[in-house]
Amino acid sequence: MEVNQAAEIILRAVHDDMNGSIVFSQFLAHQTKGYDARTSVEIQGIYNKALLVLLDEGLCHRGISADIIELGQKGIDCKGNYRRHIKKRDTRNFLEKTRRILPIFSFVFVVLGFYITYIKKKSNNERKKATIEQHRRDSVQARQRTLHKK
Repeated sequence: MEVNQAAEIILRAVHDDMNGSIVFSQFLAHQTKGYDARTSVEIQGIYNKALLVLLDEGLCHRGISADIIELGQKGIDCKGNYRRHIKKRDTRNFLEKTRRILPIFSFVFVVLGFYITYIKKKSNNERKKATIEQHRRDSVQARQRTLHKK
């Protein structure tokens, strides 16, 4: 069992409870029932880590005593679905990173656009100058030919 699976089980149990709270020691006793001592301790460790994750995320919080776990506002918002919360969190983090990086890409894009426009204008001007110069040469040569023919 992974911590995320245990967090999902705890969150679902708290959400499905009529009062929106559970007694964590009773929950652990129910979850470790039928296992040997070593496996039971490992499962309790995983559930304790999962509880810490839920408390840090704001999905659950401690109640009147340290043993009572109550559903937090974020837990209500995600309707007790931990996977849904993780997807939302990952999407939110991705969008936040994108929001920070996007101006850099926009700046680079604008600079490249200006540079390409500058190169095109310069190339067109050089081409026009070369065409005008060629016409001048042609007209000078044509005059020289007409002068030589006479």
